[in-house]
Amino acid sequence: MRQHIENADFSSVVKAYRKVLVIDKDHCDVDLLKYVRTKASESAQEARSDLELILADETSSAGSLLDAIRDLSELISLLEGEDTDDEANKPRSSDGKTPRAGSTKPGTFSIDRHVICVRDYPPAMACLLLQISHFRSLVEKHISATEATVDRIFRGEGPDGSPNHGGSNSDLSSSEHSSSQRSRDKRWKIDVLDTRVDATSKAVNLAKNWLPRLLQIGLATEEAEKRRIARKSRNGSNPGNESDKEATTRSAFELFKSIVGPALMRLHEHAAFCALGVSNQGSAYKIGATFGRSSAERLRTILQSPLPPTQTAKCALELAVLTEAIQEANDAMISIRPMKDIKKAESKKKSYKSPLEKCYTLASDVVVMIERRVCIYSFDACSRKLSANASGNGTFDGASLLACVQKLSDDLTRPDECATEVEKGCVLVVTKCCEGLTSYVKDRSDAARLRVVAECADALNTIIGDVVREVSYLTNDQSETLETSLSSVVSTLEGEMFDVYLESVKRNVESCARLGLIDSTEGESRVKADEVTPFPPYLAASFLSIVRCRAQVERALREATVRNAEGNGATYLFLALQTASDGIVENICLELKAKLTRIRPTRADAFASHLQFLINTLKKYLSDETLALASDTRRMLLSKAGAKRHGPEGLSGLENLERLGRVCQKQHWGWDHLLIICEILSQCHCDNAYFPVISSCSKTTTDMDMAGPLNSQTIRLHK
Repeated sequence: MRQHIENADFSSVVKAYRKVLVIDKDHCDVDLLKYVRTKASESAQEARSDLELILADETSSAGSLLDAIRDLSELISLLEGEDTDDEANKPRSSDGKTPRAGSTKPGTFSIDRHVICVRDYPPAMACLLLQISHFRSLVEKHISATEATVDRIFRGEGPDGSPNHGGSNSDLSSSEHSSSQRSRDKRWKIDVLDTRVDATSKAVNLAKNWLPRLLQIGLATEEAEKRRIARKSRNGSNPGNESDKEATTRSAFELFKSIVGPALMRLHEHAAFCALGVSNQGSAYKIGATFGRSSAERLRTILQSPLPPTQTAKCALELAVLTEAIQEANDAMISIRPMKDIKKAESKKKSYKSPLEKCYTLASDVVVMIERRVCIYSFDACSRKLSANASGNGTFDGASLLACVQKLSDDLTRPDECATEVEKGCVLVVTKCCEGLTSYVKDRSDAARLRVVAECADALNTIIGDVVREVSYLTNDQSETLETSLSSVVSTLEGEMFDVYLESVKRNVESCARLGLIDSTEGESRVKADEVTPFPPYLAASFLSIVRCRAQVERALREATVRNAEGNGATYLFLALQTASDGIVENICLELKAKLTRIRPTRADAFASHLQFLINTLKKYLSDETLALASDTRRMLLSKAGAKRHGPEGLSGLENLERLGRVCQKQHWGWDHLLIICEILSQCHCDNAYFPVISSCSKTTTDMDMAGPLNSQTIRLHK
């Protein structure tokens, strides 16, 4: 038995002692056997003392404690019939490890001024009392240690107690001393914030390690109590005697309610105070200070201030782990509920309430509070990043916003409670990005505005939908108005930028579509039969302005990009060309009407032909109002021409233009190719130049169709 005790094999000790009890000490005449029986009893008492030490040891594992409870229960049942002296029962601690505080009663331990006698309770209940006392003591020690560390840092010492001599040398100059003082003031604040994070982590580890341990002991205590009551009932003992009352007055459930619950509540309040400092605005739960109430004002300000974003995110993960541990403990409390409480609740129809329910509610509120802060910090950092990219590069970095939402999806444990913060954060990021894009286009050309329009169009077509879908997954479809809000912000900027561009297009075409001088003498206007008037310069300039507009839009927005804000499926290219075409025809018609009295009949016939050519060429892009204005102006010109409308610039000029259009149609050219030919024809002065030019251009028609936007280099090539 002594060898088993030295090896800490108490199960073998119990088995050996059970064999020794076969010797009858009252009727045995063999002295050697009596001596064996006596020494075995002494060894059993020594094993009992060692097992009691294990039960009172805070470093023992949960498995060791449960084994010690089982072995001590069996050993006590074997020792019940033994008559031993008090001095013999006094446990000995050979290794000097005795937490008893001067008590003469065997099995007495003092833990943080709480005196507990193990032999006054069943082994399981005694173990639970000892371990709960250790847990309560560790909570108080942790809070005191945190306060002591913070006070040391504030006094100028390091977190580990080492003195901080920075800037204290007398030979430093005044400027160096001031710089060192500022650095030291900044350093202690950073150390206090780090201490808060470290204290939060230690509190979480304390609860995470001790709650499962106490629950296992509590479950063993409740099972042992049920077995004791069943054994007493079978033996016919009276359960109302004094020893039974002492054993049954306190159950494991009551210990959790009276000791573990308040200690765990205090520990969680300490963790919440270290991680949050102060409650969120509008929160129903108010965080109270667990230490530092009598500290200096500067120190209290740092203790009650929110942590920076990085440290807040770290504490949020720790508090989520703590809440999960408390939830598991709260769910497991129903298994250690005493039978008498179950019967009483059933008879009075009362609902079950766990002793850790209040603590779990507090933990959930704190996790929601800090995760909302994480959302705010995350979207704030994302908005600053996107705003910088937008104002510097003119890009809408929607991928960063999507990555931010996805990261929150991985980090948040209660995203449903953070739906408002997520929605507001997304709107904030998009708003800041749009403000950055607005700043980007300041003092820049129309190309910058088109780039912003292109970024907004891409965001409306792709990124916004991806972000809304990810947020919908995150918040369980609680953000129903998010897509409308985001689209409204982006569409407002897109509409503003594109409207400014269209106004610029109107101004440009207005300067191009000018008739010039139309007054001429009769002799200058008479043209020989074998000469042809050159292609009108104002038409060539107008067509080239349209080509330039098309090239700009295609380069920035591509040809098939649809403007969603318009709602009618029109592309940006169509809207830009429509604006340019309407501007050209409208300006020409208004100028012709204004100068109608000075236009001679022969010139009126020519202008009517030109206007008809414009209508035929740009009809696809002209609005109904502009078409009506052009038709009305043409009728006025024809009325002005009268009988002279068959001159060389009348029907013959129109026929040449119509022939040119038919050739273009036969060659499968677009109207943009025709506009380039018009610019070429403005340099030609005879009919014979029309079709050689057309023939020379037909060779490269396919190349022009594949070349994309037309530019001045292409025009020079065809010239």
